[in-house]
Amino acid sequence: MGLAAALNAGKTSLFTNQKSIEITGNNISNVNTEGYSRQKPVFSDFPSLNFGDFFIGQGVKVSGVVRDYDVFVSEQLLDKNQQLGSEDAKSTPLAELERIFSVGDENLATEIDRFFDAWQELSTNPSGQVERDIVIQRGELLAAEFNTIARDLENVQNNINDTVRSELDAVNLKLTQIADLNQRIQNLESTGQTANSFRDQRDLLLQELTYSLGVQSFPDAAGAINVQLPGGLPLVQSGTALQLEAVVQGDDLKLELAIGNSRFDVSGRNLGGKFAGLLEIRDQFVPELQQDLNKTAYQLVQQVNSRHEQGTGLDGSTGIPFFQNPGNHTSQGYASATSDYFTGGTIALQVGGEDHSFTLDPASGPYSLDELASAINSATGADLTATTSQQGDGGYALVLTPAYDLANNSPLSVQVDLSALGTTGGASVPEFSMPSMANLMAMALQNPSQVAAGSSSAPGDNTNALAIAALKDEKAVNGEDTFVSFYGKMAARVGVEASQNRLAQTGSQDALTQLQNLRDAKVGVSLEEEMIALIKYQRGFEASAKLLSTVDEMMATVLTIKQ
Repeated sequence: MGLAAALNAGKTSLFTNQKSIEITGNNISNVNTEGYSRQKPVFSDFPSLNFGDFFIGQGVKVSGVVRDYDVFVSEQLLDKNQQLGSEDAKSTPLAELERIFSVGDENLATEIDRFFDAWQELSTNPSGQVERDIVIQRGELLAAEFNTIARDLENVQNNINDTVRSELDAVNLKLTQIADLNQRIQNLESTGQTANSFRDQRDLLLQELTYSLGVQSFPDAAGAINVQLPGGLPLVQSGTALQLEAVVQGDDLKLELAIGNSRFDVSGRNLGGKFAGLLEIRDQFVPELQQDLNKTAYQLVQQVNSRHEQGTGLDGSTGIPFFQNPGNHTSQGYASATSDYFTGGTIALQVGGEDHSFTLDPASGPYSLDELASAINSATGADLTATTSQQGDGGYALVLTPAYDLANNSPLSVQVDLSALGTTGGASVPEFSMPSMANLMAMALQNPSQVAAGSSSAPGDNTNALAIAALKDEKAVNGEDTFVSFYGKMAARVGVEASQNRLAQTGSQDALTQLQNLRDAKVGVSLEEEMIALIKYQRGFEASAKLLSTVDEMMATVLTIKQ
């Protein structure tokens, strides 16, 4: 048994070192493979046998191949991938918004200044044909600038929808691949084998999904990874993957997840990563800019029209709006249309230049939004219709719809002052705007002779031109800002958001790079270490071969003796 045992020990050592060299060679060949983790052989000896008074070993074997893995670093990588995905997603639309709300020489503020400067020039020569033409031209250019910005903001939202829709197939494919890898890993490891390569592939897919969706993952006892959205909705359960769907509703796009016969909205806290960043810009930041842009356009149209309608053109015309009047005037939202919000007071209403002011008796109050609408209808008759309308957020708004002025091809102008209206329960008085005013802003006046430069048609009367030119410096928006300064606030908000995004993006990228370097140092392939291991296994292989050669010579000697 002695020489046979030595021969077997040499054979197992030879095969073990050969297998170790193969594992090391695989590590070296995958040194540049993304997500690859270094693999190591696990050695164990064969059970020793009792031979006389001694236990003699029977050699060595590779009992397994393990991969280096650091749970802490892996979790940190997933967390930073989510943050980077969100900031990366915001960078492109924010860069576009910076272009739209430019702070250079040519922007909306420039057009507003030029518009009011044209009225100032008209005041120096109220009867001048050139000056009147320039006023109309500047009005057209200003309306076109508002239209362009409104369309650009819509394009930003549409581009975000296109991005989400285009990337959804890739996300669903990764979910399916993770479910497939779960099954492969479970099938392999249930037989006692290792699935190191499959685990590396799954970890890489998890990082990519975390970047896109901010998913969370939890291992189970069988070796599978269960994946869910940040809000808890499941995406992958063992070998089963669910699919996200893009549902188009008009111009809007929503993400939904079907679980059995139920469908769940995927938004808000249910999302993270890149998709969360994109939808945050689409659903929060851009709508805020649209609201402020519409508010600016609405106030500018209201203020200019109010003064222009009070003036007189060269042809004696009066009561003519300069810009197209809004079709609907919509207040801010209230929680209910029937709850009591207003205690009474004076309501100053002017429709088409005609006064419709009235007083709500405090003794008969308080009044609800519906009751306020009814009181306005009673006072204005056919000139104005007041209704309460439920908004998309579930609240109720007061909507004023003026009659259409066929002579001027425009809705009647509306001036509303509710500052004297008392309120209760912390409610605020209705303040009106038009949700799509910037997009619909257009000229109502085309005839230069109807430009109302004065309060009369007398030559040299420039009082109205001066009044409109003075709007340039009035705090007409929210009672706090001029039109130009309010635009400056919008541009500054975009600039600050973009700057913060760049800082956060750089910080997340640096942190991710550091973590990736830490991961490579801990579990990645080091060529120096692999070369050392290769030399060690080579020497072991050579020694094993020498052992076999020596035992062979000894066996030949024994056979010679017997002859």
